[in-house]
Order: sequence, then structure tokens, then C-alpha cells
Amino acid sequence: MWDLGSSSFHLLVCEAGPGDSLTPVLHRRALLNLGLSVGERGNIPRDRIAASVAAAKRLRAGLTEARAEIVVALATAALRDAANSSDVVERLERVVGTKVLVLGGEEEARLCFIGQCAGVWTGPGPTLGMDLGGGSLEAAVGDAAHLGVAMSAAIGPARLRGELGTGDPLSVADQVALRARTAEAMAPIAAAVSDHPGVADRTVVSGGTVRALARLATARARRRPSAGPGEVNQVELPASQVLELADQLARLDLRARLALPGMQPRRAPLLPVGAAVLATVASELGVGRFVVSEWGLREGAILDALHHR
Repeated sequence: MWDLGSSSFHLLVCEAGPGDSLTPVLHRRALLNLGLSVGERGNIPRDRIAASVAAAKRLRAGLTEARAEIVVALATAALRDAANSSDVVERLERVVGTKVLVLGGEEEARLCFIGQCAGVWTGPGPTLGMDLGGGSLEAAVGDAAHLGVAMSAAIGPARLRGELGTGDPLSVADQVALRARTAEAMAPIAAAVSDHPGVADRTVVSGGTVRALARLATARARRRPSAGPGEVNQVELPASQVLELADQLARLDLRARLALPGMQPRRAPLLPVGAAVLATVASELGVGRFVVSEWGLREGAILDALHHR
């Protein structure tokens, strides 16, 4: 499965088992942050296109080794919204060797929800699932049988860093601008979620930002130098803790953030922006606690492809 995302390109190969189980055979990534360019200038510049093609070529070597029977290639917010999207997608298709489907926001939300529901316990009632990627926020409300809401807002941390030109550390003005931009963009989502009272009390969320925040929280709780890249699936983060982490990260420069126990270097540059977005989401929706799902779009897309097959 190719995930051509706003922050990174991923190649994930899994072996399917009974009961929607997936065993990863290969997972490779390339950090590109295309969302920064789209947020700043509305398109993907020539040098970033070249970097994207080169990254796809490196990743494809792994696909050849894995001999996957089903290949799915999806592009998300950066390639969905870039003015030169069609040109970039055409070049990437020649490298990956298959058609690249540029997902609409609702379809991305649906696939993320499939992955989240397969990855964590959701219970019999309706669940609010959210995915915060580099270029957008996806939200879905549903259960195992019915999806009632599937929406998207263009407020990923990579996009907002490029769009708003935020500093490091975040100034007070940066924080105000991030909150205002996030609240405005997600107003339709908040209106839709309000039709499902209580569903935000326990909100399932996936994406690199929430995983990074969970690692910081667990490292602090365990009082050890580093949480490493350990599993954080189904870790619960109260909304108040997300707000506390967002306030702390906003005040720290990159060097200070890198010194925090549990901080992954590749997450450190954009994490203050992502944390500010997630804290605003919690405030606007009245989230009680976030439940981390390590499964999201990639796993949901694989399961969806297998079911259709």
C-alpha cells in the first residue's frame, strides 16, 4: 500500500490473516513535508517534485522484494489541493507502477475510520474517529454497520506552518492565529458532531501528531530518559493533558524539544503546531479524552481493498 501523504510517503506491505488481522511485512517511509509547500505557495515546487520522485523510487525497491498480490496507491491532502496536482501525480504514477487515487476528504475520513475501528476497541454505540495528518484533519462518526459523518478540514500542521509562517518557538500571535484558523476550518465538523450528543467524550484519533504526544506523555509518566518508538495503541490522553502538552511545546525551541524524553527527532519540528491544532479540536468539540489508534488510513485502505476483493 502506497500512502503519498502531506508529511511523508509510506510503503506498507502486510500479510492478511483471519478476523481483519494484518501483520506488517515491510514498512518504509520518506519524510517530505509537501504540505509545507502547499500551505505556503499553493503548489509543489520543482525541487520538491524531484525529491518526491526520488523517494518513491527508493521505496519501490521494497515493493519488488515483498511481491505484494494487491497494490493500492493513495494520495492525500497535499496532492489533493496542490495547484499542480495532476502533473505531480502523473510523474509519481510512472514510478510506483500503478494508478494513484487522489482521495477526496470524505473518502479519506471513511478509510481512516475503518482502520481505527479495526485497531482499537470502540464499543457498540457510535464512535467519533479523527485523523490528524500533515495536510488535513479527517473526522467520522459511525459504528460497525453505519457511517453517519465523514468530513475533512484543511488544517494539518505542515500546511498551517507553511500557510501562517509560524515561528519557533511559537509566539503568542502564532498561537492565536493557529487557534482561530483551526476553529474556523473545523466549524462544519463541529456542527455535524453536535448532532451526536456525547460522542466526543471518548474520541479515537490517529496520525503522527497524537502518537508523538502519547510518547511524550508515557515517557513523562514512566520517568525514564526515552520512550523510544514503542507502541502507544489505545493509550488515553485526557483533553486537559493535550492542552498542557500544547502549552509546553509552544514555549520550547527545537533544541529544547529534542531534549524531551520520548521525543522523536522527525516529529519535533512540527509538533508544536500539531499539538495546538489538536488542543483546539478538543476545545471546539468538547472532547473528554483522546484514545490513540496506531491504525488509520493505511490499514483501513488495505482492509477495504481486501473486502472488495
